[in-house]
Amino acid sequence: MRTTRTASADALDTDRRRLTTGVVTATVLMSSGSLVIFPLLPTLQTELGISTAGIGFVAAAGFAASLIAELVVAPYADRGRARTMGVAGVLLMAVALIGSALATETWHLVSARAVGGFGFGVFMAAASALLVRVDPARAGESLGRLGAAELAGIALGPLASGLTIAFASPGAILAWSGLAVALGIVPVVLTFRERTAAAPAGPGAAASGGITTRPPRVSFDLLRSPMVVGVLLLYGAIMVPTGAYDGIWPRFMTDIGASEWLTALSYALFAVPFALVAGWAGRLADRHGGVSAFVRGAVVLVPIVAIYGVIGNPWVATGVGLLESSGQALAFIGAAAAMAQAVPAARAGASQGLMRAFGLLTATIAAALSGIAYDAGGPLALFGGTAIAVVLMAAGGLLVVRAARPRRPAGEPEHAASAGSAAHDGLASEVVDDALCTTSRS
Repeated sequence: MRTTRTASADALDTDRRRLTTGVVTATVLMSSGSLVIFPLLPTLQTELGISTAGIGFVAAAGFAASLIAELVVAPYADRGRARTMGVAGVLLMAVALIGSALATETWHLVSARAVGGFGFGVFMAAASALLVRVDPARAGESLGRLGAAELAGIALGPLASGLTIAFASPGAILAWSGLAVALGIVPVVLTFRERTAAAPAGPGAAASGGITTRPPRVSFDLLRSPMVVGVLLLYGAIMVPTGAYDGIWPRFMTDIGASEWLTALSYALFAVPFALVAGWAGRLADRHGGVSAFVRGAVVLVPIVAIYGVIGNPWVATGVGLLESSGQALAFIGAAAAMAQAVPAARAGASQGLMRAFGLLTATIAAALSGIAYDAGGPLALFGGTAIAVVLMAAGGLLVVRAARPRRPAGEPEHAASAGSAAHDGLASEVVDDALCTTSRS
């Protein structure tokens, strides 16, 4: 029996490593393709006559399309379509980049950005669902690696475009980026496979193990869980900065005296701490609960976001971004792990998609307003307003999560009721599963 268990554990670890390698490789390509356009926006703004507010709409189009993908398509990752979704996502991103290369008007860029955003949403839904299900007990660590890969792409894409803009046109850079992204089809086809053997027990595993019916085609039924609603607010809070100044960042850096290569370097350096912290953040979330990791990250993040509003030196802004990245890693991975711990693993695609969709909704709103805020009040209005929005949403989410957690019975020692946030978050998956089954029977 011991030999059987060891062989099963070895097979599980092999499956997880193979899937993680494929997901990381494809995610780096997808993420770099998604962000490659941002350092080119100042040049494109001059060439195509795009207004500052128009830059915000270009960024918002990608977020909005990803939102639709996460809501409409993500649940199919729980219905055996993960590999198909991965391939479709890669192809859509490649087509979007080539379309951006051919753009001659603002609406061309907006449309291409929407296609790429949709593809990215479809891809991420498939990747995250497979990572959670391959080993639910290590979902936080796996999602941390996914986040690190995404940030690596965020670093490489803008860095490459920022450096090559000195001797290549934006169109050429975007076209070659599209061809590079298309290579992501190879790791997707080779590694995006569902594990057939039963996953070991872990947060969410018990609840998912007994599910025999096919998951629903929609994810809104998950909103019946207060825990899910609370986690959505937490993830939405951390997506506000992403939407608010991802598109405006090159404009901000240019205004405070940064060159194009320094702007590109700021993107690359931002990803370094995230990649270094991601694995530790995931393991922290697995041990102590995703909500605990989120809180630690938010405490670091919020003051830094506000500080950007009074920074007038591009090198200082770049350095501060290194600190922000660590907070982002803890908060992002903490929220993703909290959702994995709160929902049965068989619904990983729907729940992670719903979470990212809500985050993208907040990012879309923030991106659409970012150019207007920057034009009206400059950096102080943009970054100060962003910090306030993060605080309000995070506080609301934490209140809902606290109310949703099991209360300590009268007379029970406090240490017994708080043996660990991870235990509470793991129990939440069973609560959600029971609620969904009860509703289904009625």
